[in-house]
Amino acid sequence: MDVSAIARTKDDFVAALRNGDAVAASAIYADDAQLLAPSAELFAGREAITAFWRAGLEAGVSEVELEALEHDREGGFAFEIGRYAFRLEAVDGGTVVDRGKYVVVHRRQDDGSWRRVVEMFNPDAPPLRTDGARKEE
Repeated sequence: MDVSAIARTKDDFVAALRNGDAVAASAIYADDAQLLAPSAELFAGREAITAFWRAGLEAGVSEVELEALEHDREGGFAFEIGRYAFRLEAVDGGTVVDRGKYVVVHRRQDDGSWRRVVEMFNPDAPPLRTDGARKEE
């Protein structure tokens, strides 16, 4: 498996969110991709996924860390399992950190590139403010 190609898409995604660019972040997804986010409806298609990440950026997502723990490939598909951390700048000036785990299924495209086709992530616990308090739900 070309782990480096998949790692590049992960790096491109993180850089796009850091730069506040939801369109660039969603460019790593296939046109027919599906995103399963916590406590939300299924986001189907790149346009819906762009709207999801745009809303996240507007809500204050300021930093994303992704640590891939495992990769495997079977034919034209590959999966990635890892851990994430999202940092959000709260309206009151504090920072909220959401940590959890994720799984991504990648599909090789006709041009040889890899795109995300299914992604699911979920938190380990309620988000934690940098002052140590749990975020109010």
